[in-house]
Amino acid sequence: MEFDQHLAGLGETALVALLAARPDVLVEPAPRGFAELAQRLSSASSLVAVLQTLNRDQLVAGEAITAGRQHQLDRRLFPPVLAQLTALGLVWGTDLRLPPLLAQHWSLDAGHGTVLTGRPELPLARTDAGAVRRAAQAAAAALLDGVTSLLDRATVQPITALRKGGIGSRELSRLARELSAEPGVVTLWLGLAGTAGLLGEVDAGFAPTTDYPRWRDGDPARRWAQLALAWHSRPQSDQPEGGPVRRALLTAAAGGFSVRAAVAEIDWFCPSRDDEDIADVVREAELLGTIAADTVTELGDHLIGRFEDIDAVLPRVAAGVILQSDLTAVVSGLAPPAIEAAAVREAGAVWRFSAASVRSALDTGWRAEDLLRELGDVPQPLAYLIKDVNRRHGHIRVREVRCCVLADEATAAEIAHRLPRFTLLAPTVLSSSDSPATVLAQLRKAGYAPVAEDRAGQIVVERPAEHRAAADPAEARITAEELAARLIAEPHVPIRRGPTFRRLAEQNQTLSQVELGLLADALDHEGDVVIGYRDRKGKRTVRRIRPEQLLGDWLDSWCYLRADERNFAVANIESVEAAQITEAGR
Repeated sequence: MEFDQHLAGLGETALVALLAARPDVLVEPAPRGFAELAQRLSSASSLVAVLQTLNRDQLVAGEAITAGRQHQLDRRLFPPVLAQLTALGLVWGTDLRLPPLLAQHWSLDAGHGTVLTGRPELPLARTDAGAVRRAAQAAAAALLDGVTSLLDRATVQPITALRKGGIGSRELSRLARELSAEPGVVTLWLGLAGTAGLLGEVDAGFAPTTDYPRWRDGDPARRWAQLALAWHSRPQSDQPEGGPVRRALLTAAAGGFSVRAAVAEIDWFCPSRDDEDIADVVREAELLGTIAADTVTELGDHLIGRFEDIDAVLPRVAAGVILQSDLTAVVSGLAPPAIEAAAVREAGAVWRFSAASVRSALDTGWRAEDLLRELGDVPQPLAYLIKDVNRRHGHIRVREVRCCVLADEATAAEIAHRLPRFTLLAPTVLSSSDSPATVLAQLRKAGYAPVAEDRAGQIVVERPAEHRAAADPAEARITAEELAARLIAEPHVPIRRGPTFRRLAEQNQTLSQVELGLLADALDHEGDVVIGYRDRKGKRTVRRIRPEQLLGDWLDSWCYLRADERNFAVANIESVEAAQITEAGR
């Protein structure tokens, strides 16, 4: 029985379960028909992804099946392991067939032993459910506050990048000092923000992407989930496919088992892991709130599909604000607009009011009475600060003439005496050769509170400069249920064997019919595909290309890796996969 026939014979429940266990196929363009699904599941990229999720017994059984010695395995333990491999689409049929690439891999890599041991027995963690939830909530809130504070700062002042790329230790130390956090924690925040698509490159370094404002205004549960999914999938050490040890650890300890015990047995649950420090993984999980008090929390269960209602764990609550007499405010939840406008976040939940921050709010159109009303019961020092800044605000006017400064006679004389490059034209008028923006900055640095005017003398409401990086388009994903419904409705989609297909088939006898169909369709309709290619020196590379025309034995294509036109010998193409498309490319 061929693989596509096996897949077509699965019931809807089993098919949905298989697709959910192999999420790399749940992206557009989705497989059309079971033949394309079989090809996608048997591709190198899909097999690499699923191999990282296998435990030691599954690897031992797979290697034994490849070598034809499965009869030597424990007769009690082998059947359930075989059922697990079958459910993942790695083995099928009564003759125990495997995808060719997988069989080749396991025939060369048989280093996981020949003995099935069964899942290690882990003790239950002794914890209080209420305490675990509170610890998870506190960790998640600290994570959201930290990432938000980091990205808010980067909106105003981009994070400096090294010439060779990345962020240097000096810049990391500055961020850690300003955010009152450990450098390792700031490194985690930066990594999560980048992987989640919230931080990107600009000319000046790194700044929040255009997706950040929407994320910042979202519900806590959705904001946390985006960061947590980024952590769950982001590369670990030199593993480009992600960190399998994170998934393995959460899965092993789920159900109330001891995390410490799972760590001790992690080599069974995740034999594919490298030598990364498992303690670092546990520490990161605690900072995210997925692990607390030696157990996997409800947030951790959500990451592995065991818990859905994270809104109950991280509900949207009204912001709590405590205004203090030292000109600080402690804010829980999303800061109200008045706090964001008139104060500067120091670290975490602490915001500080200053003459400069209040003046900035007034510059952007706030009025003193509005600030006082929105802030509510204001301590006397803060009320005095707001009123004093408001009294002085606009006392000096900068009108664009390139440029003319208007003030009362005493202030104008003081400016002319104190600051360079100002000329007193009249008792209340000064001129400057600098631009209005430069003059405003110079006056504010000197302690004044000027406002800008246009040529007609109308006050200009300023908008603070924001740095934004372009957001990467998200993958266009579908659910396992949606794909299963499509496949059941149209199980067999015929391959178009037109002139392009026949020409390619004449020049390459190693590609499957499905792969030839994908390549011909991309060539005829200017679509993208991912090819495995071996050049004349024997070096194999994987390229995303857009085929443009077939010139004899060569495929003239746009190569995304080289960002240039490249020619590929059709006979040297070893594999073809559908290229994932994004929401922007639909």
